[in-house]
Amino acid sequence: MIAPYLPMVVIDVLGSFTMVVLSLLCCYKAGILRETDRDNALFLYLVWISTGFMIFAVSRAFGHILMQFLILTSHTDTWQMIAAFSGSVNTVSFMLVSLITLFFNQSWKMNEKILRSRKKLEAAHAQLLSLNQNLEQKVVERTEMLTSSEHKARRIFEYSLDTILVTDAHFKIQEINNAGIVLTGYKKKQMLEQNMGLMDFIAHAPDWNCLLQQLNTNEYVLNEECDILNADNINIRVLISGGVDYGAFGCAKTFHFIIKDINEKKQMEQQIAQADKLAALGELSAGVAHEINNPLGIILGYTQLMLKQASEFEEDLKTIEKHVKNCKEVVSNLLSFSRKGSRKMENVDIHNMLNGVINFLRNHSDFRKVQIQLNLWENECLWVKGNAQELAQVVLNLMINACHAIQDNPAGFIELATQKENAHILIHVRDNGTGISKQHLPRIFDPFFTTKPVGQGTGLGLSVGYGIIRNHQGDILAANRNSPGAQFTIRLPLVNTNSNEE
Repeated sequence: MIAPYLPMVVIDVLGSFTMVVLSLLCCYKAGILRETDRDNALFLYLVWISTGFMIFAVSRAFGHILMQFLILTSHTDTWQMIAAFSGSVNTVSFMLVSLITLFFNQSWKMNEKILRSRKKLEAAHAQLLSLNQNLEQKVVERTEMLTSSEHKARRIFEYSLDTILVTDAHFKIQEINNAGIVLTGYKKKQMLEQNMGLMDFIAHAPDWNCLLQQLNTNEYVLNEECDILNADNINIRVLISGGVDYGAFGCAKTFHFIIKDINEKKQMEQQIAQADKLAALGELSAGVAHEINNPLGIILGYTQLMLKQASEFEEDLKTIEKHVKNCKEVVSNLLSFSRKGSRKMENVDIHNMLNGVINFLRNHSDFRKVQIQLNLWENECLWVKGNAQELAQVVLNLMINACHAIQDNPAGFIELATQKENAHILIHVRDNGTGISKQHLPRIFDPFFTTKPVGQGTGLGLSVGYGIIRNHQGDILAANRNSPGAQFTIRLPLVNTNSNEE
């Protein structure tokens, strides 16, 4: 009976070994899959189920091999005793596989929820990442805009031709631009170290009180006119506009001011008013001069006739003659001032005319001890349309005035210079004398205005010169130099050289 049973034994044993080998391979492959993705629940389930089947395969294979061995060795009773234990192990193995399957069902559902949540989290993460990138881009753009705006504001502040001033609540200077440094004459470091304020620059206390009252009442001032006192103690006429700035939350109150220099504008207005006044005086002087000139001529004529005859009143008549001549000279100057005479206008070589004036002055006793510097424009000849004699008269009068200004200065000098400025020529007469008093500058060209003692000047020289230059379509300006002395500048329009050649 053993021989027919032997093939069944062989098949049973080989099948058991094969089952064990296959279960081990399944566990090995499941382990490899598990390592590729440790978060995959399906791969974990395959590991667990393969392990369960491997336990079952080993238990069953061991039981069958042991059963065949005991039957072949005639120990059937022994197998009957342990068969129940082998079956129990197989049953437990199948129960383990069943539990794994049931547990995986719940685990799979949980895994699906986790995966869905994970996808939502990934979508939310991607959205947050996109929002973060957009936010970063906007931050970069806003930062660039803020930097550009700050750069523009800084350029406006630094390069503004008007003074821009920032003060604290007590009007102490915090910031000032380059134009303000030029206007005040103080360095920014000096202002900050000395704790200087806007009130330190206002020349007159009533002006500051007016500004302060408006700031306290309206919190702003608009185009208020006042004088600024610079570092050289020179008053400069300005327009002040400004107001309060409360700034951002938590920032201290500040005041911002814009100060516009209108000194030149005021001087121009004064010159225009001066020109109008001189024009009116010229018309009046012409009428008065003509009315006086004839009676003076008659008085002088009769006086000279009486002098030709022996008379006991000869000395008195000479006195009359002298003063009548003085009166006629004043009348002659008035006529010149009124510009009523006829003149021949032609092309005048300015340098040739000035050389003639210098040659004349060198022989004058008052100029023998005066150093005269002649600095003429050397690039080209400069021509103007006018009357050479009248122009020479104006320059000569300016040179004589300069000589009088330096008569007490052993190192006195007078500079006569020319300069081309676009289509005009500038004639400068400079000296290192006493200069012109500030209160006298506005009246320097007024008729009969003079600072000389009585009998030494009529006050008509500069006014006559002013009228001559204006008649030549030019300007004449007076100013004090930075160094001691004064400067008079004549500005005349140039004519084309070709017209002179024709």
